[in-house]
Amino acid sequence: MTTKAIAILIHDFNSGGTEATAFRLATAWIALGHRVTIVAGADRGAMRDRVPAGADLRLLSPEIPRAATSRLRLGAAMAPVLREVAPDVAYITGNFHFWIAPALRRALPGLPIVAKISNPLLPDLPRVVSGIAQRTLRRLTDAIDVFVAMSPELATRDRPLIPHRPIRIAPEPNLATDHHVLSREAPPAIPHILAIGRMERQKNLALALRSFAVLRRDRPATLTILGDGPQRARLEALARRLGIAADVAMPGFVDDIAPHLAAASLLLLTSRYEGFPAAPVEALAADVPVVATDCSPVLRGLLPTPLHGTIVDHATAPALAAAMRATLAQPFTSGGVRPHIVAGYTADASARRYLEIFDEAIALRSCVAR
Repeated sequence: MTTKAIAILIHDFNSGGTEATAFRLATAWIALGHRVTIVAGADRGAMRDRVPAGADLRLLSPEIPRAATSRLRLGAAMAPVLREVAPDVAYITGNFHFWIAPALRRALPGLPIVAKISNPLLPDLPRVVSGIAQRTLRRLTDAIDVFVAMSPELATRDRPLIPHRPIRIAPEPNLATDHHVLSREAPPAIPHILAIGRMERQKNLALALRSFAVLRRDRPATLTILGDGPQRARLEALARRLGIAADVAMPGFVDDIAPHLAAASLLLLTSRYEGFPAAPVEALAADVPVVATDCSPVLRGLLPTPLHGTIVDHATAPALAAAMRATLAQPFTSGGVRPHIVAGYTADASARRYLEIFDEAIALRSCVAR
């Protein structure tokens, strides 16, 4: 496999899962001897200090902050930078950034573009608008050479929407290459619930608070929500209204979640939808069970038994509270059963698979250019 120059395209340093996994991949690619350039539209966000050592960072000037139509301008603004950097392949980190691709394709017709499908390609839509959405999706995906799905289940779900484009599968780099299982001793005297996610509509953290409030009616417990976002004030107000604020901590975005996982009785995931949620993998790797809404088809493979956790079909506070009660009755440690199921999700394995996909995209673009 030849050394590659890889450009990672991001809007900013938002504390989201796509940015975190992209930086983890970048670290692994650099360790394998490849040249990585990160092109960002704006120099802002909680993950600014987590740019991997050895990566070449290029910031747009003038910058393009996030706004309603900012993604429509990113591709054209990034094209001159990419022309100068001359990467072998450009990597788009998730659906949010698909809008970059058409302008890049027009400006740099020979540039191979690979994009990860980070969430469902299309939500459930009324018939009156589904046709428009599918035509827009086709316009965006025509500019991308190869798509990457995070599991076979997600590839099967999305393939009918983009039958004209190849979808390949790569494991998510949710775990560091040198990951080791955390030391977990006796369970805490008071069960501790952990939720991880950006405070926005998709993550539905209001449901986490309501579910915790129901659980608290019949037993003591504490809840920590790791993450930040536009709904913080609303969530803090809801915790006060529910009478649980004294037992809820919201420390914001944290660099190291390991201490929180080590002390957690379970991870609570309340998202409305997800592609491949990183938090359950990180929790299971730390021997922490998971209670989740039915927000992603991959969860059934990650949570096959009650020891691993529970998927709640009906996303209501009473149902989630009941699932938490049942999960808290499971053993605090699993003798390696939980970590074993996610052992393949390391940065090194994912990075090497992506390099194979990049080779395919380079070959495909070369054929088109002839």
